[in-house]
Amino acid sequence: MLYYTSQLKTYNIDATDGELGKINDLYVDDRNWSIRYASIDSRKWLPGRKILLAPSSFVEVNEAEKKLAVKYDKETIRNSPDVSENTNVSGEHQQRINEYYGWGNLGGNVMYAAGGVYAGNGTQPPTAEEIEPLQDDKPNKALRSEDASIGFRVHANGGKLGTVADFIYNDKTWMIEHIIVETNNSLLTPKYYTFSTDKIQSADWQEGDLYIDESIQMIQNLEPYKNKEDILSFLI
Repeated sequence: MLYYTSQLKTYNIDATDGELGKINDLYVDDRNWSIRYASIDSRKWLPGRKILLAPSSFVEVNEAEKKLAVKYDKETIRNSPDVSENTNVSGEHQQRINEYYGWGNLGGNVMYAAGGVYAGNGTQPPTAEEIEPLQDDKPNKALRSEDASIGFRVHANGGKLGTVADFIYNDKTWMIEHIIVETNNSLLTPKYYTFSTDKIQSADWQEGDLYIDESIQMIQNLEPYKNKEDILSFLI
């Protein structure tokens, strides 16, 4: 099923023995748009901590009850490696957390194998050519905050299109498949367009810009969505 990432962040997250909190951010691999970790707002019971859970932790998305169940109890999560609330997620953090939980699959279809990253379907062992050797700084640079990406300026070939309003992910693969762009040519009647993440040509993460491989002229011929909420019904 397809869902908005903004919708996911309103759900209650349940451990096997009680509520954990809500997701306050998602960390995404900018090379293939797979969701690597969800960051849980745990200030009520673990203040000052950033709790990171990979999608392999998730048991079920319950849309009716607005809940997301995980397969660990609170004590297991409490004893996970400490990441301070206001700290960036470093490669060392990722390694310690993955070793603690024994995660082989780091969300979506990305898995660590033979000291590298393999972006495959996870059903067959990677070949030597498919494994990308890890560098000390590569995990840091590859992980991006979904929350910080909302509001990024989106540029098509030929000019600025609008800003990122939301993302759409697949709960089977935990890949972000679409971005939703809100046009800013009218404050009274905003319009929305959706683009596959395959269309993202490049990104300037420091300045907050995304570049879509599509012409402004082509986009002008598309019928925009008047409401963001209408988009999923057309994609499903």
